[in-house]
Amino acid sequence: MRWRAADASAYLQSIDYIDTAVIPLISIKSSGGLKEAAEQGESTQLLSEELERQLKGRVYLFPSYTYVDIDQTQISQLQKVKEEVMSQFRHAVFLTADEKWKDSEIGPDVIYIPAVPFEHMKDSLKRKIADDKCGEILNVLLQKWNNS
Repeated sequence: MRWRAADASAYLQSIDYIDTAVIPLISIKSSGGLKEAAEQGESTQLLSEELERQLKGRVYLFPSYTYVDIDQTQISQLQKVKEEVMSQFRHAVFLTADEKWKDSEIGPDVIYIPAVPFEHMKDSLKRKIADDKCGEILNVLLQKWNNS
């Protein structure tokens, strides 16, 4: 399920089954790293969408949280986002290709998957790689689900 009115209605009818919120973290840089940030963002977005597709009925994909720098203000904002989401969902995870989030206070709730340069790949190869990466993410989610 995604951040759409129709999916929100379906979520409210199936609230007992959809227990995990997935929030992509995407960096915005206009200079000194634009291409890298775009590559990380594209990879994170594609993996988030594939994860939602594979786990439809168990996860709810929120809109991407965009940021410029990881600083105390962003960490505080993300904590507020997490608190809000946790009022409805048992689990909240942040998916990112920016390894800087791993060392933040949010760290345990961050699933870091290194960016994949999808730019020149055929769609069939993109799908295969995304499927493999989603398997890695699923292993992390299964641990979270089993430990709660």
